[in-house]
Amino acid sequence: MNKTSISVVFVGGLFAAALTVTAGAQATRSSNEGVYTAEQATKGDAVYKEQCAACHGDNLEGSGPMPPLAGKDFLSNWQGKTVGDLFEKTQTSMPATAPGTLTPEQTAQVMAYVLSVSKYPAGSAALPDKMDDLKTISIDAPK
Repeated sequence: MNKTSISVVFVGGLFAAALTVTAGAQATRSSNEGVYTAEQATKGDAVYKEQCAACHGDNLEGSGPMPPLAGKDFLSNWQGKTVGDLFEKTQTSMPATAPGTLTPEQTAQVMAYVLSVSKYPAGSAALPDKMDDLKTISIDAPK
């Protein structure tokens, strides 16, 4: 084999490995599988009321340009994405008056609250606050 052939094989191998890693990171759980705890959602309710309700409404209904965080409009915006996608959006751009000030734990609590209001079932394990874990949970229509 010459150097060009070796380079092509090496780059091809790297590409195949990258595809394998990407495929492995796709959602493997559903939001319908009890991915947060009731206690976590209760804590998230308090954080939501303090940090989010002024813009997104007391009942997560949204207002003006602020999108709803529950109901069919929320689902149409987020279905097929992951809880990690929603977490990342919230973590980096919310609250609107002080983006990025929520801790990862507070953001996970708010995510748990949002899921509870949308009638996703609670489970026995808390929603993680790590992006890699959250990217494995798909947002599906509530059952």
